[in-house]
Amino acid sequence: MLSDEKLALQILSGDIAAFEELMNRYKRSIFTIAYRMMGNYHEAEDISQEVFVTVYNKLYQYDSTKKFGPWIHRIAVNTCISTLRKRNRVVSISFDETYVPANELDLHDLYEDPQVLIEQQELQAEIEEALLELPESYRMVLILRYQLDLKNQEIAEIIGVSRENVDVKIHRARKALRKILLQRWHEGGLKNELPAL
Repeated sequence: MLSDEKLALQILSGDIAAFEELMNRYKRSIFTIAYRMMGNYHEAEDISQEVFVTVYNKLYQYDSTKKFGPWIHRIAVNTCISTLRKRNRVVSISFDETYVPANELDLHDLYEDPQVLIEQQELQAEIEEALLELPESYRMVLILRYQLDLKNQEIAEIIGVSRENVDVKIHRARKALRKILLQRWHEGGLKNELPAL
């Protein structure tokens, strides 16, 4: 099987089949980035198409001595951010069960105890709402880290900063998210006359 980088070179030589192969390899991760950032299936589809059109038109700018993945993911990230800024609106992001690794969740217990399932769903909803209050850059690193399960070095290549910078951003993003959640729980505790967490 040809590497992404070799496929990119074939596309530059006019090989349409190579472009289709590359699209098939990346359509899922591109859609995931778009969906998590935009919070809407149809917008994510549109952005995914826009990303692949951009890739096709700007492939001549790609440096084939570097990995292809970070280059195409950077285009996806930039397209999402650009779209969000144009619209200047709040978007909802579904994080599903990403904040709880699957191996830490005993599904048997969830089915046995509906209360645990309800609490898990409520926590997910609270996390989604809190994410909307985070700056774009924090939201993006959390999506890349916890939704796409990328390593910090990969995220650094995608957003064009050092790995250390990504480490700091993720740390700060998690801290900011935690602060928002604790504030909400504190206010909720006072409102319901319950002890705050």
